[in-house]
Amino acid sequence: MIGITRGFTLIEALITLAIIAMCIGFAVPAFTQFIQAQQMTVASHALLTSFTLARQASVTRRVAVLVDNQDGDWSTGWLVYADQNGNSRWDDDEPVLRKFDAQPKGVVIKGNAPVRRYVRYTPTGRTSMASGAFQAGTLVLCHIDGKAPVRRLVINATGRVRRTLETPGPC
Repeated sequence: MIGITRGFTLIEALITLAIIAMCIGFAVPAFTQFIQAQQMTVASHALLTSFTLARQASVTRRVAVLVDNQDGDWSTGWLVYADQNGNSRWDDDEPVLRKFDAQPKGVVIKGNAPVRRYVRYTPTGRTSMASGAFQAGTLVLCHIDGKAPVRRLVINATGRVRRTLETPGPC
């Protein structure tokens, strides 16, 4: 007995491809939002880790420790360093405790006026400006596409950081 082999017709193949294309069309935007949300989570965790490290180091080293973006844009990266001469600027002879590189494209991190360029921890573990005034402020983390949840890191005058998560929105 001779077996009959049956293949796909052109119409069956096209319908299958159309269904696969529709599934991919639905999955890609959700996957993009997932990636953006993960980038925001990683960035907020890196900042929170930096603040915790700076606070602990300032107390143990008994010197001011800064988390400093050096150019007013947190998205381009930041340094955690011991400010031994008290000028609130990193100098070559000051030890860098940790360096964080630029964030992925599309991740925007903005600080309000008191924390636009740096967060400075004193030897008591509190935050203060270089002038001695207390320092409290908010860093906002968002994605330029506006589809990922917005994160805020709120720093109070005692140096503690609180995280909030808000609905997606524009930067």
